[in-house]
Amino acid sequence: NGFRTSPDLYTRDNLVRQLRAYATYGITTVFSLGDDQGDAFALRAEQATAPPDRARVYVAGPIVYTDTAEAARVETDKVIALKPDLVKIRVDDNLGSSKKMPEAAWRATLDRAKAAHLTLAAHIFYLTDATLLAEAGNTFIAHSVRDLPVDQRFLSAMKASNACYSPTLMREVSTFAYDETPSWTTDPFFRRGYGADIVAELSDAGRQAKFKASNAYAQGQKYRAGLEVAKANLKKVHDAGIRIAFGTDSGPAGRFQGYFEHLELEMMVQAGLTPMQAIVSATGAAADCWHKAGELGTIARGARADFLVLDRNPLDDIRNTRTIATIVIGGRTFTPPAVR
Repeated sequence: NGFRTSPDLYTRDNLVRQLRAYATYGITTVFSLGDDQGDAFALRAEQATAPPDRARVYVAGPIVYTDTAEAARVETDKVIALKPDLVKIRVDDNLGSSKKMPEAAWRATLDRAKAAHLTLAAHIFYLTDATLLAEAGNTFIAHSVRDLPVDQRFLSAMKASNACYSPTLMREVSTFAYDETPSWTTDPFFRRGYGADIVAELSDAGRQAKFKASNAYAQGQKYRAGLEVAKANLKKVHDAGIRIAFGTDSGPAGRFQGYFEHLELEMMVQAGLTPMQAIVSATGAAADCWHKAGELGTIARGARADFLVLDRNPLDDIRNTRTIATIVIGGRTFTPPAVR
């Protein structure tokens, strides 16, 4: 299940189960931003020859995270040799709990990725780092700026490089939400893909108390504050004409694949985007940011036949994305697996 996801479960069977969880909620394509292993590359290869019975996946391979420019070049070349769809770096100190990737190292990785014609997704938290990356010509900012309001210098740099910004608001929610029973445990749509064992785990008072007493929860309170900054920044970034690439960072424990994507859409609208703007960020705009325009994200001649049929109009209420009647992936109807 999604709540107990961990690295030791990185197997083909578990990956397929997770990709089917995404598809169960109408998420037909996933870009994984890092630490992908051989099984994920194999699944990507299979989908190139036939429509998958799960969400499509595109991969970054191992995250590049080094201390020196020399080491960054070596590690980046190793990743590029795997033939990923993108390269991922972490320019973040986890709120002071780890060492940040030095500027010389990330610049070396950026140069290597550009030479290989691969988009570099940069994990950031701080405005200063995001600005320097954008000014260096990096074209994908992963996660929101969460420490300060974005300023004109950052917005201008992003526009100059035609960069994309992926807010991943639900990533923040997952860091603090489990000190009590989340409201979504009673949502029938949540039960579409997650069963009674997950609900019981989320509702367990002992587990909640243990989480509330943990260092992770204390750190999560800082991310809770950062979420409000992130929401305001999303609106500013969008209004500045910068492309928004929908993302959730779902996959790790406590981030429920497929379901969190719908909560993300709702939160984006709460932040000030219209339902249509949020939907475009998750379809055509995201495809464009990953150089898949005309292939994914839109209904067009020659594109992959991926689409949803909804019972109610999401432009009236973004929560109507949850009224899924039919899921089509590659021209084939996807039937969600039974909930265990």
